Amino acid sequence: MKAKHLLFALCALSVGVTSCETILGDVQQPTEPKTFTMKFSAAGELNATYEPLTRFTPDNRDLYGVQVWHKPATTGSYEYYAYGLFDNVEDMELEVKENYMYKFQFRLIDDGKDKIFCDSILVDNNYYLGYDQPFRGQNKYNGASAISVTKLTNEFSYAEDRYFNDNYYIKTPDGKTTNYPENIDFYYGEINDYQPTEDSTTLSVYFKRMVFGFKINIGDYFDNGKITVSLLDKSYTLTPENKEFEKTYAYYEVGSSFGYHGWYREDDLSKAYSNTSLDFKWTKADETVVDWKSYSSVYYYRLKQTVFNLEYYGEDGVMGDNFFEAHYEDTPIEEGYKSYKHGSEQDDYNW
Repeated sequence: MKAKHLLFALCALSVGVTSCETILGDVQQPTEPKTFTMKFSAAGELNATYEPLTRFTPDNRDLYGVQVWHKPATTGSYEYYAYGLFDNVEDMELEVKENYMYKFQFRLIDDGKDKIFCDSILVDNNYYLGYDQPFRGQNKYNGASAISVTKLTNEFSYAEDRYFNDNYYIKTPDGKTTNYPENIDFYYGEINDYQPTEDSTTLSVYFKRMVFGFKINIGDYFDNGKITVSLLDKSYTLTPENKEFEKTYAYYEVGSSFGYHGWYREDDLSKAYSNTSLDFKWTKADETVVDWKSYSSVYYYRLKQTVFNLEYYGEDGVMGDNFFEAHYEDTPIEEGYKSYKHGSEQDDYNW
C-alpha cells in the first residue's frame, strides 16, 4: 500500500511540474522598447539679423554642447541619458526609445574653437583636443572621477553618470573665466517633454542669442587724465586718446533668477533683463578726482544696448535738484537703447 501511495505522489508531482512548465512557457516576456534615430536642425535667431551685433555664419569653427535627459512617458523622473560636443548640427544623430519623454539643452558658441579654452587630453592612450567651460564635463575619461575638458567627438555618449557640468562660467583662451565674456556670441536652445515618434524623427531647435551691450559716451571735457569704469566685475581705463567704449557681452549667469532659462522663455525683450552696478571715476592729470556717484542698479536687456551719456557740468555749472534723467526705449538694438544721462546734476557726484 505504501508503494502505491508513493507512486501516486510521484505521478502527481510529475504532472504538476509539467503543468507549471506549460504555464510559464505561455507567459509573454516584456519586450524592449523600440528604438529609432532622431536628427536635429537649427532654427530661431541663428537665421535672423540683428545688426550690428548678430553676424552668425555656421561653419566648423562653432561648438555645440548638447545635454539630453529621458524618462518613461507615464512615470518616473528625468535622468541623464546622453551628451556630446559637436562642431556641426548636421552630425547630431540620437538614438531614442519609443514611449519615452526627452528634454534637451543646447549651448552654442559661435567660433567656439577660437574663443573657448582648449587643451589636449589623454583618452584610451590617445591624445584629443578638449574644450573647457561651458563644455567642461563629468566625462570620467580613463576611469577618472574629476571633471575635465570634453573632447570633440561629433557623436553622443550614452550614460547616466557622465554629463556636462552645470557650468557657471565661460573660459576664454587666455585661461580667464567669467560670467560675461566680451565679444562672444552665445546661443541657447531648449526642448522639454518631447516624445519622439517614428513619423517625426527630425527635431527643430529654436536658438536664441544671449547677448547684451553697453556703450558709454563721454563729452569733449575729457581732455586729460583717465576715467576708470567699473562694470560687470571688470575695470576699464579710458583716456582722451582712447575714450570710445562700446562692448557686447554674452550672458551666462545660470545661477541668477534672471538666468538664461528666464531670458530664453521670455519672448518680450523688455522683460528679458537683469541688472548690474556701474561706477565712474576721473583722475585728472593734476591728480584731482571727479567722482561720479555709482549707479547700483543698471538694467540691461537681451539683444539691447544700454547707453550712458557721462556728463560733467564743471565747477561753475548750474546744479539742479534731480539725481539724473533716464529714458527707456524698448526697441531693437540696432535702432534704439535704454539711455542714461549721468553727471548733469550736483547729486550725481561724490563730494
